[in-house]
Amino acid sequence: MKRTVFITICLLFAGILNVSAQKGLSIGVGGNVNAIFILNQNAYGMEELDYKQSIGGAVNLGIGYNFTNWLGLKTEIGYTRMGQQYYDNKDNPVVTRNVKLNYITVPLLLRLSVGGKVLRFYMAAGPQFAFLTSATQDYLKNGTPLTRFYNPELKDSINISQNDIKDRYQSMDVMARVDFGLDIILLRHLAINFGLSSAYGLTDINASAWRLKNGKGEYKPSHNMYAGFNFGIRYCFGSFGKKD
Repeated sequence: MKRTVFITICLLFAGILNVSAQKGLSIGVGGNVNAIFILNQNAYGMEELDYKQSIGGAVNLGIGYNFTNWLGLKTEIGYTRMGQQYYDNKDNPVVTRNVKLNYITVPLLLRLSVGGKVLRFYMAAGPQFAFLTSATQDYLKNGTPLTRFYNPELKDSINISQNDIKDRYQSMDVMARVDFGLDIILLRHLAINFGLSSAYGLTDINASAWRLKNGKGEYKPSHNMYAGFNFGIRYCFGSFGKKD
């Protein structure tokens, strides 16, 4: 039994060490389909609503460089939809809120990969900088905008259903991102990949003037978060090591 286990482990290591050469520069395009969240709701002093499942996505142009067969760096310029939907019908009127946050995202990821000449497992991690391009909402009660709401902290009334709310959010978010998945090498210079991607915002996304206490007299920072599937195609100017 021990001999069988030992032989199996040796074969696995042999498969791992039989790697394809991936040194050099690569470019690619990709996309994500994500479950998106804003953790800790900012209701501007009004009653908080229930969270509703929200879907977003991203498209990106990526560039990477592998120093060795298993170690490299990767960056992207992406357009990413984040935000959150809310829903409440406790008191008969249906209140809905759909916050849409659009960002230009630029990650800087350390990428590790291991495997054979056709299939390679990868993991990438690092910071992601997100630059806000637009922030809008649809905030409705029975399908119509809510009336203005007086907030004692601001000592003024708020147009709670205002559509363009970019001024209520920080212009940049810094996120921690982790990806992992599988590369499939099709040709000497061409590969596709698919896997999972997730990111968590490390900063409070609310602008300082809009960090208002909730109904309990507390304020909690709001954070972006997403997790979902990623897919893409890459061209390597060096070689993935597979013959055409």
